[in-house]
Amino acid sequence: MANLTKILVVEDEVDFLMTMQAILIDEGYEVIVAENGTRALHLVEEQRPDLVLTDIVMPDISGLQLARSIRQSSNKLIPIISITGYPFRDDIAAAEPCLVDLYLTKPIQVSDLLTALNICLDGRFLN
Repeated sequence: MANLTKILVVEDEVDFLMTMQAILIDEGYEVIVAENGTRALHLVEEQRPDLVLTDIVMPDISGLQLARSIRQSSNKLIPIISITGYPFRDDIAAAEPCLVDLYLTKPIQVSDLLTALNICLDGRFLN
């Protein structure tokens, strides 16, 4: 079996999570999912994904707290794409410019998602 790129999708809205999972599987990615930040932290350590795609607003640990924890761990080079349904992403990016690699705003266009994935995954090999 081919060595697929592994993406961790972290999202507390189950319908959106399942939609993202289906899209990414259709595109040939291996997908693991977490419905909260606590589970995501465990999966980052256990599964070592190639990329984390996380919602920002979640009830237990926010996507930004998740990103901070990843950046302070041995997995600090994993690309992180944050997703938000709120229009304040530029404010977050300005406040913490190195926390995540890219921000996407809901509703997400599949073409934008795939472009963001390609940018972040290609960047892994430039470091």
